[in-house]
Amino acid sequence: MYPLTSDDPRTVGPHRILARLGAGGMGRVYLARTPGGDLAALKLVKDDLAQDPEFRARFAREVRAARRVSGPLTPAVVDADTDAAVPWMAAEYVPAPTLKEAVREHGPLPAESLPVLVSGLARALEAVHAAGLMHRDLKPGNVLLSPRGPQVIDFGLARAVEGTVLTRTGQTFGTPAYTSPEQIRGRDVSPASDVFSLAGTVLFAASGEPPFGFAPPRETLRRILEEAPNLGAVPEGPLRDLLARCLAKGPGHRPDIAGILAELADVPMPDTGHPWLPGPVTEDVRLLREREAGERARADRARWRRPALAAGAAAAALALVAGGGYALTVLPGGGGGGGTGDGTASAGAGGTTGGADGEPSADPAFASEEYQQSLSSADGVAFSPDGERIYVTGSFYFAVWDWRAGEMTAFLDPSPSETDINAEGTIAAVHADGSGPDHEDRIELLRDTGGPLAREAVLVYEEQGTNPRRPALSPDGTRLAVVANELDGDTIDHVVHVWNVPAGERVLTVPLLGPDTFTYVFDLEFTADGEMLVGTVSDDFERVLGVAVWDVETGDWVHYFEGPGNLGFALHPAEPSVMALLEGGDRVRLVDLGTGTTLRDLGRAGEDSPEVALSPVFSSDGERLYLGVEDPFGATDLLGTVWDTGTGEVLRDGDALLPGPVGPHPRDEFLAVLDTEADQVLVLDGENLTVVDELY
Repeated sequence: MYPLTSDDPRTVGPHRILARLGAGGMGRVYLARTPGGDLAALKLVKDDLAQDPEFRARFAREVRAARRVSGPLTPAVVDADTDAAVPWMAAEYVPAPTLKEAVREHGPLPAESLPVLVSGLARALEAVHAAGLMHRDLKPGNVLLSPRGPQVIDFGLARAVEGTVLTRTGQTFGTPAYTSPEQIRGRDVSPASDVFSLAGTVLFAASGEPPFGFAPPRETLRRILEEAPNLGAVPEGPLRDLLARCLAKGPGHRPDIAGILAELADVPMPDTGHPWLPGPVTEDVRLLREREAGERARADRARWRRPALAAGAAAAALALVAGGGYALTVLPGGGGGGGTGDGTASAGAGGTTGGADGEPSADPAFASEEYQQSLSSADGVAFSPDGERIYVTGSFYFAVWDWRAGEMTAFLDPSPSETDINAEGTIAAVHADGSGPDHEDRIELLRDTGGPLAREAVLVYEEQGTNPRRPALSPDGTRLAVVANELDGDTIDHVVHVWNVPAGERVLTVPLLGPDTFTYVFDLEFTADGEMLVGTVSDDFERVLGVAVWDVETGDWVHYFEGPGNLGFALHPAEPSVMALLEGGDRVRLVDLGTGTTLRDLGRAGEDSPEVALSPVFSSDGERLYLGVEDPFGATDLLGTVWDTGTGEVLRDGDALLPGPVGPHPRDEFLAVLDTEADQVLVLDGENLTVVDELY
């Protein structure tokens, strides 16, 4: 459940919107208050689908059918307007986690919960099928775990999307891991298809993995058609046998819903005097109900106090500025971050401001839904310090994802022109070329608290046209380096500024002079001890000339690694003097920063391939080196290389799924990969590099 932003509606039809619950392929889902005072989950479809006549006709037909579904395990449709400019549908709200969320957070369900899950899913499908519908997209994310039994949601809506602009542009609605063989082959779908998905969903609950394991979508579909499911997590006995038959390749060999319910009579059920869910999940339900009550109370307070707060907040902000303090004030229904009148006590030249008493600010506002969901501006990914969130960064793009839930939780708006993130979760967000408040160039230092982003400091350039860029944070967050402009008469010189963040002072200016005349610097980074600064340098024609190394205290040259061109580099996370150097686009060697000595030649990657290697990336422990690739010719399979840095052994010889920039998990359990061709982020298993999750 997330606070509303400036882009979210406050009412839809007769319903008052209280909070955002999430988003999916069809649109956004909100917590709403009905005119009668009840809570509802309101789905507002995406604008592009709303403009598709075929979708609107299907959506209206499926909503009419969904209204006929009734039962204790299928939340009822309470209202809808399929003729609205943006169609919507509201269903009974169930304060409960999804099966996907519960398993990702607490692990697989115990064996005694599985029969109740099977029975509940079967009874829910029985109600859906009785109304003349088929679910078509039953999966862990569409099952809510309530104390009274599993609740099946989104029944019938997959049919509405078929053949629309969403599927015609190559996107999919549904999850390949739970799709039946006949759906893959494009044959007629029947209730037996839902039976196949039911069994796959139960296997996920038992094992924490899809029924045919984690794999890229194409490989998953092949396994569904050709291989047997993994039933090992279900204890031997009648339930495992039943699930095996539900996963038969041919729909005619699967039991129907009535047969499943009859066979469950032979399966031991838990004592009715005990909850069917494990304790941690039951606690999650309790917390969700508390949050639900809090959202209702907060919405009521905002409704009655909005005029007074609007005036009072402005007065409070003025008082704080006058007193030299700092606050980020968010008006009810609005978003925080960066606008004038946001309560920021702006410092003077080189000044700094910090959060009042270290308290976190409110979540930055979301930008437009269309821009958020497009990753075309993204060029980097990184994990949060605890590994639970993924930052997706780019030019005027910074999003935070809860990757286990598959949901975006924050989007900086106004978007910084560039960002850098260190291993401690400090974020340097640059607002350059006069894009900051009062048209000033500034750098905001934010901290990831695990919830809202907290603003810790603001570094302001008093000079016009400084245009800071390429931010680099030291590992401890006390130093920040940026490339900047300095005016010398009518000439603009490019320099590197180093800031002392706690003091809010520029402590060093490094001219871009050396063995060659440099004009630009890219990929600026601090070494692990924060004592050296490294960057790729180029000339007026943006040809990469080499990699330069400076002493942070003095600005003196330490070493210069000259071409051949297309250089990229990675700094070792623990050994300050070790750097991986990419030369000529395909050769990698480990070098000593101080002397330039080659420590180990790792060899070439991607030989005779149209793919172009990106800058290498070390694993968090420094024991592996990843080399992702991009393809200017549009090939579909982009495969990178992985080395063991201790031995030089090639662990993956041009066959690792690394179709873009990569970011290692802090404990190397996973690897995030930005696939800009497919507009998605892949989360890979850190050991075997198979796909664990996809964000898009």
